[in-house]
Amino acid sequence: FKREADGTTALGAMKPLMSDGKPVTLDDIDDLDEDSVLGVGKAEDFSWKGILDFTTCTECGRCQSQCPAWNTEKPLSPKLLITSLRDHAYAKHDGDAAHLERELVGAGAKGESGGTGTDVLDYFYNPADGDFVIDEDVLWSCTSCGACVQQCPVDIEHVDHIMDMRRYQLLVESNFPAELNQLFKGLENKGNPWNMSSTARMDWAKGLDFEVPVVGEDLESLESVDWLFWVGCAGAYEDRAKKTTRAVAELLDMAGISFGVLGNGETCTGDPARRAGNEFVFQGLAQQNVETFKEYKVKKVVSTCAHCFNTLKNEYKEFGVELEVVHHTQLLNRLVREGKLKPVAPAASAPSKTITYHDPCFVGRHNQVYEAPRELLEVIPNATFTEMPRNKERSFCCGAGGARMWMEENLGSRINVNRTIEAVETGADQIAVGCPFCRVMLS
Repeated sequence: FKREADGTTALGAMKPLMSDGKPVTLDDIDDLDEDSVLGVGKAEDFSWKGILDFTTCTECGRCQSQCPAWNTEKPLSPKLLITSLRDHAYAKHDGDAAHLERELVGAGAKGESGGTGTDVLDYFYNPADGDFVIDEDVLWSCTSCGACVQQCPVDIEHVDHIMDMRRYQLLVESNFPAELNQLFKGLENKGNPWNMSSTARMDWAKGLDFEVPVVGEDLESLESVDWLFWVGCAGAYEDRAKKTTRAVAELLDMAGISFGVLGNGETCTGDPARRAGNEFVFQGLAQQNVETFKEYKVKKVVSTCAHCFNTLKNEYKEFGVELEVVHHTQLLNRLVREGKLKPVAPAASAPSKTITYHDPCFVGRHNQVYEAPRELLEVIPNATFTEMPRNKERSFCCGAGGARMWMEENLGSRINVNRTIEAVETGADQIAVGCPFCRVMLS
């Protein structure tokens, strides 16, 4: 996880897009020439930290043992990725003819297993008869869950290296899964990944028995309320997530917490574009949101989406806005502790139930929020909380991160099925989740 200059750690933030050793923003596009490299296209493009990561790998395999892609028979092994990049970088430095012209990313034959299973060394990593270092299927199998980074004893940042290679493939080579075209089209034209109407963001609030103040219409700025409720694209458009949005709004109103929303002034945070490698679409959306935040004096934000929560909390600093951002489970737990929300006892005849909780990677592992959701579940009357075997920092991804939400899963078995079986095997009556993407995957 990222070590900042002042010694603090920014867990969920992706490193900036670099070219020639300097960060690149939208403002720099006109100054780039044809030869400018965006991201990592060859071994020499890795930063010193990347080369250090390759060199320090102890080959212990802890990253591989926790990787959701590897555990579902996909060709991505964080360990093999790092050791293959190391072997290539060293061979290229030494003038090995077989490596001098080798592409970093390519597409090769997938072997008899069609690219699934664990016997992938021969054709996915530095194949003997191939002209590339790693197969593109390795690159696009990553869910950016961060389990590899969290497990690594020597602080290797596997996810950053994968994302840098994705950036080059997308921005320079225009080589990326075709399914992502629809995602980018929706983000660029409508400001949401589903390509839904950009003027329908308040539909979730229809029929509520209290007014939801919209900044710019009912409020001049957010200085007069406690929180900006960041609804997010899923919370505004996805039917099941809308129920969460309504429920959280009702609970905040019940607790006497004043909040406002941006309504149609909200646009996607850009997380799916950034993790797919489309840095410039991310930056365009981020700049748009940051301008809105500054105009309406946004200081405190509550979000029900793990990805919005992480992006607003850790990545918008780059664009000049400092926010206090909490996940809705943190705020609701605080309100219960303060006595502003009181759990309602069920009817005497209601059967007791057990609940298990799935940690979203971008709430748990990337932001260390583990206790608030659990404390919240433990105060529900007539309910017993039970853990899955893989929980907290060792939680298993739902499979939707790293823009995988918008890609089909064709290799191996499904990550979401692997996780759902584990949840069902606890015997719990209900599975609680803290992210709309996780909910789609587990449903």
